Amino acid sequence: MRKVGVVPSSRAGSSSVRRWGVFPTHGVSFTQFLTSQYRTVAEHLGFSQSEVETLVTELSVALNPWGDHPISSCPEVPSFVSADGFPAEMSISWRARRPELRILFESLGEEPTPAGCQRAGRALTERLADLPGVDLRRYHRVEDLFVSDDPRVNRPTIWHSLAWRPGESTRYKAYFNPQSESTDPVDVLNTMTEAMGRLELERPWSSVRMWMPEMMDRGNEVEFAALDLTDSDDARVKVYFRITSRAWEDLNSVAALAAGHDSGRASRVWRSLYHGQDKAEGEEPMVCLALRRGSAQPEEANLYLRLPENAVSDEDAAERTAVLMRQEGLDPRPYLSMINALAPQHPSTMTGLQDLLAFRTTSPDEAADIGMYLRFSVYDRPVDS
Repeated sequence: MRKVGVVPSSRAGSSSVRRWGVFPTHGVSFTQFLTSQYRTVAEHLGFSQSEVETLVTELSVALNPWGDHPISSCPEVPSFVSADGFPAEMSISWRARRPELRILFESLGEEPTPAGCQRAGRALTERLADLPGVDLRRYHRVEDLFVSDDPRVNRPTIWHSLAWRPGESTRYKAYFNPQSESTDPVDVLNTMTEAMGRLELERPWSSVRMWMPEMMDRGNEVEFAALDLTDSDDARVKVYFRITSRAWEDLNSVAALAAGHDSGRASRVWRSLYHGQDKAEGEEPMVCLALRRGSAQPEEANLYLRLPENAVSDEDAAERTAVLMRQEGLDPRPYLSMINALAPQHPSTMTGLQDLLAFRTTSPDEAADIGMYLRFSVYDRPVDS
């Protein structure tokens, strides 16, 4: 996993070092901290005060009851969501140039163990059933494939996300660990194939499955699966691949399985972010394929490109992101202002807040979808140090 601590800025030709910015949380609960960051992001995206209050209320309810617990000096149960074990991240996405605010989190259980977190995640799923637009029928078809009697430490259990765009209802998603019972790639593939059959996605999945032996030879790993908690025709199953080689060629070979992927545009973004390099530094990039019923293949591929260890600082990462936003017709000024407001110290002196830049094409004639995943380093060291 990504290291938290001192990061040499050698790519800028400097002998200085920059640290991951650690957020002060003494005496603060999980809900207080996360809703504070949520407010900051929402306000800089231009959401109205009434919209912000509604979002904060929905988030607070989803984090109950564990959200009221104070954040300790180290994680009682390290979460795989973040390198330091903090159980939440936020992200912003601009689709059709409209902003969307999202949060992903792992519920913490009354018992401070991975099994306790798994129980808490499953319980939250059932509570969500009462919310407008939520449908758990697809979830119930596959839940048993992704839970374990003895879940491992610092691996995913059952995660959830909330996503909201102005004028729309909040959308919920559940995340699964295909490696819950076995990390053997063949077993993981069999688990995913069984799940796709139960979800009536055999056709689009078969177009991926036929390439899985080659992907496994390249070291491309199925890391997560996610399910929209709705039964609409547009509901997706998303499969996340970790690109262990960190190479553009391997990342693009997975993304090219999606109908909407534009290799040329994506390559230009990669080379712009990584200064023409064929391989990224640091933690591995990822690709997500989105599958829908009725399609012959995945419809979309989202590329997740790492910024820490590839950008000198969060200031540098923000400027690189701003260049891409301008190219896609987005005004980056609110985003740049938001990064300055969120950062626990000046962005030029830290790194790690802006973790993943997401890029997705859906049509040659449309602006690309751009996203940014924000990691809040709360603890002062990585889980594996």
